[in-house]
Amino acid sequence: MTKTCIAVMLFLTTIPLMLCQGQSLGYSQNRIAMSFDGNSAPDNEYKWPTGDPDDWGALPASCAIIAKLGLQEQLVHCSYNNFIDAPPGPDAENQLKIGADGAIKYWGFKPEAFFDVTTQQREAIESLASEMAKSTQSDPLYFIHAGLSEFVYLVVDEVVRNGNVDSLSHVHLVSHSGFNENERRRPHHHTWSDVQELSGGRIQYAKIKDQNHKEDPNHLWHSGKDFSVWHWMRDHSQPDVRWMYSRLEAHSGNVADISDCGMLFYLLVGDDDGSPKKFEAFIGDGVALVGQTDQGNTNGKVATAPVSLNALKDFDEITVDGFAPAYRDPARKALAIDASKHQGVYAAATTRFPGDSGVYDVTLEALTELDGESTYRLVVDGNTVGTSQNPATEKDYQPHQHHFRSVELKKGSTIQIEFNSQSNGKVPEGDAFAFARGRWRHLSFEPTKTFSQSTVAGSPATKESAFNSPDQALIIIEAEDMERTTGWRLAKGEAASGGKYVVYEGNNSFARTTKHRIKATFKVEKAGSYSVKWSMRQPDDVPGDQANDAWLCFTDAKQLARQTQLTGFHKFVGRSKGSFGLNGQLDLEGDQPWMTVEFPKPGEYQLEIAGRSQGFQLDRVVLYQGIDFEDLSRTLQ
Repeated sequence: MTKTCIAVMLFLTTIPLMLCQGQSLGYSQNRIAMSFDGNSAPDNEYKWPTGDPDDWGALPASCAIIAKLGLQEQLVHCSYNNFIDAPPGPDAENQLKIGADGAIKYWGFKPEAFFDVTTQQREAIESLASEMAKSTQSDPLYFIHAGLSEFVYLVVDEVVRNGNVDSLSHVHLVSHSGFNENERRRPHHHTWSDVQELSGGRIQYAKIKDQNHKEDPNHLWHSGKDFSVWHWMRDHSQPDVRWMYSRLEAHSGNVADISDCGMLFYLLVGDDDGSPKKFEAFIGDGVALVGQTDQGNTNGKVATAPVSLNALKDFDEITVDGFAPAYRDPARKALAIDASKHQGVYAAATTRFPGDSGVYDVTLEALTELDGESTYRLVVDGNTVGTSQNPATEKDYQPHQHHFRSVELKKGSTIQIEFNSQSNGKVPEGDAFAFARGRWRHLSFEPTKTFSQSTVAGSPATKESAFNSPDQALIIIEAEDMERTTGWRLAKGEAASGGKYVVYEGNNSFARTTKHRIKATFKVEKAGSYSVKWSMRQPDDVPGDQANDAWLCFTDAKQLARQTQLTGFHKFVGRSKGSFGLNGQLDLEGDQPWMTVEFPKPGEYQLEIAGRSQGFQLDRVVLYQGIDFEDLSRTLQ
């Protein structure tokens, strides 16, 4: 089921001449509107309950095309989930809302331009009708039609009933799908012919060729089940482009289809014959924002200078609406919440970010407390970036660092730290138990370190990266791309790199290796000795020493524990719950040294992992040389 209707108006005063020359349909510095279907929630009164999930990736890709040209202000309307009479879906599973929110976050689009039709039908109709009604010869509206026609019919009906029918002569509609034009989900719904009849034939209609060509992955915008042609997004240096790949990958049918963005590519670039390679060339180094000021969206820009904020001195606002008040604890140089008055609730403190716009690794230093394990939330401009909880401790007020990686910040962004009082029921106090006070001392911002990435030839599952020094090297082997036998299951989750990881579901095998294995062939370009780590996670409901290990073997390289050479498979262990932790050590009869592996010359090598502990979750294996582990951890997590 394809879609083709979106209203689009663009002002191109800042667009390079080369791109301006490529625009179509007389487009020149005009407004843009778009409308998508792609509903996630099932409409069980219709033969196809859900919408075509191509929109889940096409909406972000369309926004990327606009943002690449610096035209965010010209997107005056973007509605989604536009099946009329269909039910809404919960936000956590509302795939188009996830895409819209991401476009707003990464590329600085106006939130007020986006509408979920299932929950904001009236507002969406009025928004698009208003944009159509104001259209004139000198100020036309370009509309990308990427959904069924009933929503457009209701909008045009609104325009006509308000006496603005003549304005429709200056609305340009772009379509690529006969299905979208003619399909009706209810007997009383309308088709594109009905829309045009209602408008008196005034709407300027352009239908380009269907943007699907799944038989040829290298042509147009639907490559079937071949995701490899889009791996340039997955492996891109910028987080917003990698996020765009995750939206393409979200397709519930496990196909790589963003065909609806082809209409916008045609309108703004002048090419109705797009392809993954053309899109790669168009995006280039990133979705750069033309004319961006320091107050604008960071677009993944790497920061250049660290920033440090002191909890006592730099957070002036410590009484925030909706939260318990915080107080200053000079003796411990911390902010805290008075647990004698406020138990089991959050306090908050806010300030403005004084540094340059960019991407930072953020570290919050808290104090552990015997009587509870407080939780800390980092909130940027109203969006929760991350949540982290103190560990249990045997000694009060020990510094503990909470890390939030690759956080995009704008100069002047609102930074809010939320922290709670919490009791673990271990420290008696009167007739009850004492509460921890969520004490924390400061917040530091280190510019996120970047490194180049390239896919290793002949091994698409493996990426080799290099920090900026010639004596540094990094090899990353994604677990989801390793060859799997029985006993291993592929799983999805946002906590994992690329949104995927593997889980060992075979029986525990603590005495010997099993045939339940995952295997990888990877390429080494720089010979030498590499430290071995992995990103792993344990299920939340197991004790700390369970589901945390596997049998590991580099079959054709030299394996070392300290200076002792090893052969065959050996137990490799780690511990992490909640998030995937970068860790990993050998376990040799109680001795737990780090593991290194020596590659005598460049070339291809083999890694095998055999299941050992049921429930173990693996995100990726990491090999590195010449890199400080803390720097590596900050970069990858």
